[in-house]
Amino acid sequence: MIGLVRTILRALGVDTGSLFNRVAAASIDAAVKAQGLAALRADLRRVVPDISQQYTYTIDDENYHRIGERKMRSLHAFQIKCVLDALPGLGPGATIVDIGDSSGAHGMYVKAVAPEGAVNRYISVNLDPVAVDKVNKGGGEAILCRAEELNHQSVHADLFVSFETIEHLLDPVRFLHDLATKGAADQILFSVPYRRSSRFGGYHLRLPDSNLPQRVTPEELHVMELSPEDWTIACRLAGFRAMSVQIYRQYPKWHPLWFMAPIWRRLDFEGYVCIRAKKDLEFADRYSGW
Repeated sequence: MIGLVRTILRALGVDTGSLFNRVAAASIDAAVKAQGLAALRADLRRVVPDISQQYTYTIDDENYHRIGERKMRSLHAFQIKCVLDALPGLGPGATIVDIGDSSGAHGMYVKAVAPEGAVNRYISVNLDPVAVDKVNKGGGEAILCRAEELNHQSVHADLFVSFETIEHLLDPVRFLHDLATKGAADQILFSVPYRRSSRFGGYHLRLPDSNLPQRVTPEELHVMELSPEDWTIACRLAGFRAMSVQIYRQYPKWHPLWFMAPIWRRLDFEGYVCIRAKKDLEFADRYSGW
């Protein structure tokens, strides 16, 4: 259906790329307003005006200004809201460890918008020395190591957070289990793309051989794209029990722009899901395959 509509629009002389960007931007803005994230998104823009260096790869300038910044910033607002929702259960002066952080932006966000005294330290952890250097030079605090080895760094965290990272891992269950058994925190909060039905990611593997890139980095490839239910089950196997599941959609429900739901689903993601889980080894300890 999407392909047919695109063909008809092109036959009529409509610039489908420009049209999609305008409608997608309107969809995101309406979604942010409907989900109560507009004020927080505005606050985050003031805290970190430029997020074009969010990733280690280069963001296309034209696409970034047309839709990318709005899309990314809206997702950040959802992620930070989930962190703020978790803070009351951590106690004052919490230490948060951000697994896979490559820019330091989320640390700046949290320090600026969290209640006074709620967060004492926000530490980024990454295996990429370039990312660690970027965070430290930007005024943040970053450590070059594996998150599950933080105990060797004499760091105890009240909360692990990880944003759009776990779906890139070859073995997310093993990673979560290592955090549950060796890590320095009893709780984890992570966000991943929202899928109604689970699937193997592998976007590049779905391309014709002639279109395969010469090199694909872990930052570019999704391995597992699970449904919220399956992520909670994976957590249970690994040694965490889900405490809350929140979904952010890139389209507004009960709104004329609701028609964007299948388009986002086809071309990108309907939205993102954030799961907060607490260490619970009851089932993991019964599994003999670790």
